[in-house]
Amino acid sequence: MSEEILKALMQLFALIVKQDGGMLSNEREYVLNFLKKQLSPGSVPEYLELFDTNAGPLTNIADENDNEPPSVKDSVKIFSICKKINRTLNQSQKVVVLMRLYELIDSDKRYTLQRMNIVNTVAEVFKIVKDEFTSIDIFVKLGAVSEPEHPSILKLDNASTCFDCSEEEIELSRDNNIFILWIASVDLYFIKHFSSSQLFLNGLLLLPGKVYTIAKGSSLRYQQGKPIYYSDIASHFLATKDFNKISLVAQNLKYIFPGNNIGLNDINLNESEGTLLGIMGSSGSGKTTLLNLLSGISQPSSGTVRINGIDINNTNQSIEGVIGYVPQDDLLIEDLTIFQNLFFAAGLCFKDKSKSELTRLVDNSLNSLGLFEKRDLKVGSPMTKIISGGQRKRLNIALELIREPSIMFLDEPTSGLSSRDSENVIDLLRELTFKGKLIVTVIHQPSSEIFKMFDRMLILDQGGEMVYYGNPIEALVHFKTLDAQIESSVGECPTCGNINPETIFNIIETEVVDEFGRYTGKRKMSPENWAREFKELYPPEEPEEVKDPPPSNLNVPSPLKQLRLFAQRDILSKISNRQYVILTLLEAPVLGFMLSYIIKYIADPSSRTYIFRENENIPIYIFMSLIVALFLGLITSAEEIFKDRRILKRERFLHLNRSSYLLAKIAVLLFISALQAFLFVAIANSVLEIKSLFFQYWLAFFTTASCASLIGLNISAAFNSAITIYIVVPMVMIPMMVLSGAMFPFDKLNRTIGSVGKVPVIAEIMPTKWTYEALMVTQAKDNDYDKLVYQYDKESSQADFYASRRLMSLEDALEVTVRAYRNKELSEDYPAKTSLIKNEIEHLGSLNIFEPFESLDKINPVDFNHLLAEDIGEYIQNAISNFNIIANSAEIRKDIFINSNREALDIVFDNSHNQKLEEIVKKVYEQNKILEYKDRFIQNVNPIYLDPEIAGPLSFRTHFLAPRKQIFGQLVDTFMFNISIVWIMTISLYILLYFNGLEIIVNRLSRK
Repeated sequence: MSEEILKALMQLFALIVKQDGGMLSNEREYVLNFLKKQLSPGSVPEYLELFDTNAGPLTNIADENDNEPPSVKDSVKIFSICKKINRTLNQSQKVVVLMRLYELIDSDKRYTLQRMNIVNTVAEVFKIVKDEFTSIDIFVKLGAVSEPEHPSILKLDNASTCFDCSEEEIELSRDNNIFILWIASVDLYFIKHFSSSQLFLNGLLLLPGKVYTIAKGSSLRYQQGKPIYYSDIASHFLATKDFNKISLVAQNLKYIFPGNNIGLNDINLNESEGTLLGIMGSSGSGKTTLLNLLSGISQPSSGTVRINGIDINNTNQSIEGVIGYVPQDDLLIEDLTIFQNLFFAAGLCFKDKSKSELTRLVDNSLNSLGLFEKRDLKVGSPMTKIISGGQRKRLNIALELIREPSIMFLDEPTSGLSSRDSENVIDLLRELTFKGKLIVTVIHQPSSEIFKMFDRMLILDQGGEMVYYGNPIEALVHFKTLDAQIESSVGECPTCGNINPETIFNIIETEVVDEFGRYTGKRKMSPENWAREFKELYPPEEPEEVKDPPPSNLNVPSPLKQLRLFAQRDILSKISNRQYVILTLLEAPVLGFMLSYIIKYIADPSSRTYIFRENENIPIYIFMSLIVALFLGLITSAEEIFKDRRILKRERFLHLNRSSYLLAKIAVLLFISALQAFLFVAIANSVLEIKSLFFQYWLAFFTTASCASLIGLNISAAFNSAITIYIVVPMVMIPMMVLSGAMFPFDKLNRTIGSVGKVPVIAEIMPTKWTYEALMVTQAKDNDYDKLVYQYDKESSQADFYASRRLMSLEDALEVTVRAYRNKELSEDYPAKTSLIKNEIEHLGSLNIFEPFESLDKINPVDFNHLLAEDIGEYIQNAISNFNIIANSAEIRKDIFINSNREALDIVFDNSHNQKLEEIVKKVYEQNKILEYKDRFIQNVNPIYLDPEIAGPLSFRTHFLAPRKQIFGQLVDTFMFNISIVWIMTISLYILLYFNGLEIIVNRLSRK
């Protein structure tokens, strides 16, 4: 208590005792004893003098004239003192002050009108509830033989006991009465007794007739009986409240880790509403494992966990919203404010509440937790602290508390906190039990105050052995008794009432000492022995389970509303991070400018005029722009789900729609990709003066980035550390770069993965191959110049290839075959090529350019003769002539078109056509322009002019850089076909993500 408040109290005490004729000796004695409890001996005289000065001299005869109220001067002074105290003390302290005023009056039993007027004024200024004021009045006036007539006052004697305990457990004589008062608004307990024998509170002797405060975790010991604990007293008063009944039962729980390592062994517990259960144990004893089993996160190897008789591992739907879980790590979104974190948590729990109702609910929660003034502060990370550790823990608890689950599980909520913050957090949990909640928490190294706040304590030893389960104070007595220590019946310190929980583990882990007094490293009692001793003393009883359905306030919104809330939450968290926003907006245009500026090549060193046609770096730009898209998509999404993993673990208990979460995440990422694609293409294409095709470049960039984002989300969901994720990212990127078709020609790859005439299968699963091919083809044939002449070039190129390459090669094959048959040299060294000839002749007929070969059926190895060969040769010559005519016709028409628009086309040619890109799509420098493979000729040049042959309905694989693709018997433009394929890949990746496919694969591989 501060000096200022203590001085104010002395004045208030003095104003009371000076009424009705002056102060009596008993009243001064009470004030002296009060000061001795509050201050050191050296400070008592100073405050006692202040009291004496204001109270006046002692009197021997009390003035019984109690009809006059206090003087106006005294009334004003009383009101002023009360207001000063009111501003400084919390409500609990105000109740204690009022109790002390009552005790002062009771010291001489002078309940006059003047004195009671002062007490009434104090109660009114302190805003004491009228019913609680009445209960204090009754409690203080109680005598040894009184019978309390108020529900907030409990009388303990041999005839009436609290907690439904037996007389053997609370052995009180008929003339020994104990009264306990509960002030519900502040959850404060007072005690007074009239016992002929000694009664101790936390080891301190209680004087008969005096009022004492029962602190949380206290124990009340009577000479002839077993102790009564704070939790027993609290449970009695809570039992009078109309709470929903809850039972949590674990029977014969056992958990075995992979490798047959026992995590937990034969755990039994039975808890009900209004209980704070702590789980303690040394490192590796299975505390978190037990918490995960009780909450349903993990499934036991054997045994059951039931809530109101429902097995939580078999009927999860029946307990939706019943369980709340707060892991040891933060569940907070760092870039959102305290209010926003709690608002979105509330929004995902209550579908029928409006925005204003949710705001009021959140503000009320923040008020109750003492966080309202900090509501607009960003949460920040534990490394860059904006709010304190204690505030973070309270907010973490609030995320679960706001939906009021019936059972809450917390994993080390005090970890990393100061002792004061730890007490505040456990105090908050304790308050939840007064609302009928069942709280189960793992606790590590609690202080004495925290340890005594628990109603029950479960202690685990190595190997998951349960070595104690019961009242916390009795835990030390239990282990001291088994260890045969002196004063084993004493749990807390008889002087200060403290208990050291570490003593329990010191006893459990006591080592054997050799003859030289050295520890041997071998435990005196094994975990199994401790567990066996406990079970012999306290064998598991058949639990009494509640059969009513467990209460749940959960009312999750529709999937569409969840989608909106998830998207809003994600957007707010991103735009709240200024660095993220700046980098997201600048990354793409800066990379686009850097890339385009560096590769803006001018062929003529003596000229400063840039000509797009002469820039040899355009194909490289197309490739690099897609790699940038791949990189941005992967980097943007690689940690998205990983960083939400703890939040998702909590939201698992809400049974939210997974699609809503994923689609919201994807929608935000796609918007970012679309924006980055626009900025990149707008800058880079402008610098390189790429005319038209803006939409195609944007769509290819956006599609690549979108697919990369889904790949990143799968990676983010599958791996358990950020380091692993960023090791995997280059492993994904490099194959996509190598197999895109830009770095290495597909027909020059290793033959074990390559294929002749078609893109290798492994490259078909690379999204960059599809988008790179799409952009190269559309830039080659759909630019402002080539789209005017492409059809002429295509006719001329294909006709010329047939005339000068394919048919000439067919003539050579015919000559070889004729020679082989004529000289009868058929062998491996001189093979007949009748199958090749037949296939090629059949192919020529399918072109519908001229009549098919009539004697196609006669081409076979059995009756191949010179007359047939002559007919084939004549057919080939006619075909060559026809193809030459087609080629010449196309060239003439092209020349006529160009000559009629020469000047305009020259400008368009320089601005739209690119020579280097033309060389690539035509494979100008390819030496093997035609290949023989599986009795067919394969065109290995001018792929941009070669349409694929119509095959099966789903046979869409073609050669690289084909102008069109075949699907369902129809030819489709390559650009839109390829883009569609990548979006199909993207949708497939979403399905894989939804079912955690990659995570399942990774987990299985990691277990091998």
